[in-house]
Amino acid sequence: MKPPAVLFGAFDRHNLGDILLVAMAAVDHCNAACAGLVERDMSPFGGPRVAALASFTEPINLIHVGGELLDCDAEQAAYMLGEPDLRWGRLAPYVVGRRDLPPGSRVEFHAVGGVGLAARDADFREEVLAALRDADVLTVRDRVTQAFLAAAGIAAPLVRDPVTEIARRFGAHIHGRRSPRPDYLAVQFAAECGDDATLAAIGRGLDRIGLPVVLFRAGAAPWHDDLETYQRLASRLGVPIEIFESLDVRDICALIASSRGCIATSLHARIVAEAFAVPALSLEREPGEAQKLRAYLRTWSAAAVPLDPATFAAEPLNFPAKMPA
Repeated sequence: MKPPAVLFGAFDRHNLGDILLVAMAAVDHCNAACAGLVERDMSPFGGPRVAALASFTEPINLIHVGGELLDCDAEQAAYMLGEPDLRWGRLAPYVVGRRDLPPGSRVEFHAVGGVGLAARDADFREEVLAALRDADVLTVRDRVTQAFLAAAGIAAPLVRDPVTEIARRFGAHIHGRRSPRPDYLAVQFAAECGDDATLAAIGRGLDRIGLPVVLFRAGAAPWHDDLETYQRLASRLGVPIEIFESLDVRDICALIASSRGCIATSLHARIVAEAFAVPALSLEREPGEAQKLRAYLRTWSAAAVPLDPATFAAEPLNFPAKMPA
C-alpha cells in the first residue's frame, strides 16, 4: 500500500497559480493533506489549510503539485513567505527528495518547472538533480526544463500545466461567481512594472484599446502585485478603471472568465483566460526578461510572444476586440 498522500507546493503564500495548482491536485487526491514550508490558513483566499512539512513524522507520498519549484532558493522562499529570516536544510526548499522524508516515503513531481536551473551554482543544481533522480514520478511543464534534465541524464515527460483543466473541472462553480460588469479588460502586472516609464507605456496601450479596465492581483505575497502601483496607473488612464480588491482565487478566476480579454504578466492568469476561451496577451517588463513565461509559451503556444510595455503601447491594435463566438 502507498503511504497517505500529502500535496506539497508554494501555496503557503498568496499566489493565484500555486493555489489553483493545489486545488487541481485535490480533485484527484480528495483526502490528501496539504503541506508547505510553513503552517498557513489559506482558506480566506480559496486555498487549503496548510501544514508545515516538518510536522509529518510518518511515511508519506509527497506530491509536488507543480509550478516553478525547482529553481526557487531558500532566500527567495523565505522572503515570499514574509519571513525573511527563515531557513531550511535544503538549498531548494520546495524540492523535497525521499532522503528528506521519513523512511518508507514516496516522492512525486507533477508538471514542475525549473527554467532558471542552469543559472544556479553547482551545489544547488546537484541537490535538485539528486532529488529528481530518486523520484517515483516526474513530469515537467516546459521544454527548457526538460532539456536541462535530459542533459543531466534524467528523463522527464512533458505535460501541460494542470490549471489548463480549470474550466472543465471548476467551470460551473466559477461561472456562478461572475459579476454583471459591462465589457472590460482584466489586467494584471507585477509590482516590478511600477516605475513611471513602464506605467506610462501600459497606460498608453490600454487607452489605445479603449475598453474599461479592471485591475486585479494574481499574487499578494512579497515580490508580486501591488495596489499602490495600480492606483498610480489608474490616475493616468483615460478609460474607465476599477481596482478589484478580492484575493479569493475563485473571484479572480471569475473576473478573468467574464472579461473581453486578459492582459497580464502572470502565466496562470493567461492559462485561466485561455481555459475559458478568453483572448489573452502576456506582458513582460523588458524584452526577453520573462523566462518562465516564455519557456511555457514556446512549449505550448509557439505563436504567442510576450510584449514589453513600450511595444504594447506603440504597436497597432493587437488585442482582439471581441471574444470568439
